[in-house]
Amino acid sequence: MALSMDEQRILDEMERKLADADPLLASRLTSFGRPGLPALLRARRVRIILSCLALIVIAAVSLGVYALTPFRGSIDRSIQGRTAAQHTSQPVTPSAGSDASGK
Repeated sequence: MALSMDEQRILDEMERKLADADPLLASRLTSFGRPGLPALLRARRVRIILSCLALIVIAAVSLGVYALTPFRGSIDRSIQGRTAAQHTSQPVTPSAGSDASGK
């Protein structure tokens, strides 16, 4: 049902007075009908864009891990080499309970 010209004029005047009296409330009321984040995420275009971004992030992380794999092997070998060198370079000392003559 459409409003008459007089009713529309009265509503417009009330809106202007409200905006002058309380600008914060007026700004909240003007943004009331805008779609929020859940409605935005239901849009097909947004879902497609987010899916593509997710695929790009997954591919970038995968390529980063793949690129760092050779370094992981060299680090593992260097750590194993250091631990092996430490074990072989330590002098062997007889324990306190054993006798040097073997008795």
